[in-house]
Amino acid sequence: MKTLLLFLMLCLTTQLLAAVESELTPDWRRQVETQQVWQQYFAHSELLKQLDQHFLAEELRLLNQTKASKPMKHKNFGFPEQPDPAFWASPEAERMALVILSFQTPSGGWSKRTDMATQRREAGQQFGVEKDYIPTFDNAATSTQILWLSSFMPYASDKLRPLLQQGIERAIGFVLQAQYPNGGFAQTYPLRGGYHDAITFNDHVMVQLLKLLQKVATDPQFSFIAPAIRQQAERQFFQGIELLLRAQIRLNGELTVWAAQHHPLTLQAIKARSYELPALVSSESAEIVLLLMQLPKPSQAIIQSVEAAVAWFSAKQISHTVMQRSDQGVRFLQKNGAKPLWARFYDLQNQQPLFVDRDGRIVSSMAELSIERQNGYGWYQSNAEAVLKAYPQWKAGLFSPH
Repeated sequence: MKTLLLFLMLCLTTQLLAAVESELTPDWRRQVETQQVWQQYFAHSELLKQLDQHFLAEELRLLNQTKASKPMKHKNFGFPEQPDPAFWASPEAERMALVILSFQTPSGGWSKRTDMATQRREAGQQFGVEKDYIPTFDNAATSTQILWLSSFMPYASDKLRPLLQQGIERAIGFVLQAQYPNGGFAQTYPLRGGYHDAITFNDHVMVQLLKLLQKVATDPQFSFIAPAIRQQAERQFFQGIELLLRAQIRLNGELTVWAAQHHPLTLQAIKARSYELPALVSSESAEIVLLLMQLPKPSQAIIQSVEAAVAWFSAKQISHTVMQRSDQGVRFLQKNGAKPLWARFYDLQNQQPLFVDRDGRIVSSMAELSIERQNGYGWYQSNAEAVLKAYPQWKAGLFSPH
C-alpha cells in the first residue's frame, strides 16, 4: 500500500511539473541565478533594451513630444527580398538600402510588419509597428535585412559602402549576442518576457538564424566580415546544432520531432498563444531535418535524429487528400496523386492532430473550430514532403540542399 501511495504521489508530482512547464513563467530566469554566463546574458539583454528605449526617449525630448509616432505597416517589409539581379545596380537599390538602415535599432536588429522601403524612419518614430517585436527575429526579421544588405554590398557606391558594412557588422554582432548560452534563440531580443523568451522554432525562427550564421561563416557574400567574427559565427552555428539534437522530443522512449516553442532551460515543449499549446509540429520540424541533412560528415547523433524524424513523418503523412477553404469552412476531398499532408500540431500524449480554437478550447476536428480559425490558420501543411523526397539521397550520401 505504501509503495502504491508513493507511486501515485510521484505520478501526481510529474503531472504537476508538466503543467508548470507547459507555460513559460517569469521566474524561469531564477533557475540559473547562480550561473555567471546566464547572468551576463541577461544583463547584456537589459542593457540593449535600455539603449533602444533611451535612444527614442531622447529623440522625443529634443522634439518636445511625449508619444512616438508609428511607421507605415506592411505585411512583410516592403522591399523585394530576392530582387532581379539588375535591380542591385539601380539607384532605387541604394535609396532602399538607406531606408532599411534607418530602421535598424540602436541595439542592432529590425522589426517585422513594417514598411522599410518607402521612406526613411523619422526622428521620434518607432522602429516598428508592434512594440513587442522591436526588434525581433519573428517572420524572418533581422535575418532578412542582413541578407538583403550584404547582397547589395558589392553594388553600393564608395560613399555608402562603409555605412553598409557598419550596419551589417552591428547586426551580425546583435545575432551572436542574442543566442542563449545553451545554443537556442528566443523569438525576440532583447528579451521581452512571456512565451517570446522560449527557444523558438515556430515560423522557422531558429533555423533561419542558424542558416544565417552558417552563411556568415562560409559564404563569400560575407568575406568583408572580420575572420574572428566569421569563426565565432561558425562556433555558434554548431552550438545551435547541438541544441537541436538535445531538444528533439522523446515520447514513449522514441525520438519524434520538435515543438514550436521549447523551455529555454529544460527544453520541454511549452505553450505560446492561446491556440498554440505544447505540441509536436510538422513544418518547423521538417526544416530542422533538412538543415541537419545538409551537414557534411554527420555524427551518429545527427544520423539518429534524422532517421527518427523521417520515420515519424512517414507514419503521419496523409495521402491522396486535398483541403479546400470556403466561407463555410474547410473540407477535405480525395484526390489521387495529391501532395501528402501533415497536421500542423500533434498532441504529446497520443501524437494525434491537435486543433485549438482562439479561446484555447481543444476540439476533436477542424470542423469544430470557428470559421475564423478554420480559414485563418495553416492547420495542415506539406513541408515535410521535402524531407521524404530528400531522404533517399541523404541516405546514399548524395543530398545537396542546392
